[in-house]
Formats: sequence, structure tokens, C-alpha cells
Amino acid sequence: MKGRGPLIAGLVLIAAGLVGIVGLYPVLRPGGMGVMMGTDGMMGRSGMKRMMQAMMGNMLPLGISPASLPQTHSEGARLMQRYCTQCHGLPGPGLHTAAEWPVVVARMAAREHMMSDQDMMGIQAPSAKEQATLLAYLRKHAQIPLNKATAKGLDTPAGRAFSETCSRCHALPDPVQHTAADWPAVVLRMQRNMVAMGKPVPPQSTLDAVDAYLRKYAKQPDT
Repeated sequence: MKGRGPLIAGLVLIAAGLVGIVGLYPVLRPGGMGVMMGTDGMMGRSGMKRMMQAMMGNMLPLGISPASLPQTHSEGARLMQRYCTQCHGLPGPGLHTAAEWPVVVARMAAREHMMSDQDMMGIQAPSAKEQATLLAYLRKHAQIPLNKATAKGLDTPAGRAFSETCSRCHALPDPVQHTAADWPAVVLRMQRNMVAMGKPVPPQSTLDAVDAYLRKYAKQPDT
């Protein structure tokens, strides 16, 4: 462990800035940090990711598979896999809206630069050009927020279930982002994310109503 004090302290301070000191209790309590270390007492990349997940568990949804990224073979998708999985699971572009992504990307890049400058766990930071490409990709495929002024069916039971459930974690999505055939898988993924983030999962009847609303106003397959 000699020489690892600054590294651990740096990671703890990064997470503290994200969730507040109370959220660090599971890691800072006796034995909490030990579970993040390998048998030789050294923290590897996987150990760091487990530590960050433990620290930010109520903020991080489950990562998606690289194959689920839009335009899988694009430069933006490649950069996401290179930089966005260094400390946590691969986020989907739909995690934030186009208006929200610039702040998120700037914050993540700043942390990566800080960790890279301190030679923390081999973390790499994107160049200015890579950061711009990554941001453009995320904004292109970002969550499309629902325009409540023109949205249909929000005053129905299914619409109210959709509004109340989906607004707990992010902006209300516009149903036209996916086809009716695609929405059930998205709803299932969101259900799993709620479990991972410790949020109460609605009863199945509510989830069915959300799914019904999204499929009713979904994108038409030929558009």
C-alpha cells in the first residue's frame, strides 16, 4: 500500500464531490475499502470501478453493452467505449438531453484530466478534438424530451403513470424516439436501472401502463 495513499485519497475526494460525504460511509467504514483491493493490497482498474460504483450507486444506472450504442462503429461510439468506461459502466446517450450533455462531458473530462495528471490508475483524458467529437455524438443521440404542450394522452391513466414514473430519474422522453416494438426492452432496462440505483420500482400494473402509453405514441416503423 506504500505510495497509494494519495491515489485513494484522490478517488475518495472525487466521489465526495459527486455524492457528499454521507454517501461514502459504506466505503469509509472499517473494512469497506478492503473489499475494493486485490489480494496483494493494490487497487486495480476493476477495483476502482467497484469503489466508484459503491460510492455513486444511487446516481449510476447500469451500463449498456457496446452493441447497444447507436452508430456502433462511429468515432463517437468508439470514444465512449474508450473514455466513459474507465470509472463506471458504459452510459447510453439517452441518459441526458442534448442540453444537459455539455455540462456532463465537461465535468467528466475535467476529472479525467485531473486523474491523468496525477497518474491515477492509468486513467486517460480525451484531447480537445476527441471531447468535441464525443459531445457531438452524445448530443446527436441524446434523450429527446417530451414537449408537454403538444403531447397527447398525458391526462389519461396511462399518461399519468408515464409522467410520474419516468420523471423520477430524467426528463420525460418523447415516445417517438423508439418504435412500439423497441419500447418494451427500453422499459425493462429502466426497471433494472431503478433496482440498481436503489429507487422503488412501481408495481407491474404501472409499468404495463407506461409501456402502453409509450407504444401508443411511438415512432412509426417506416419513419
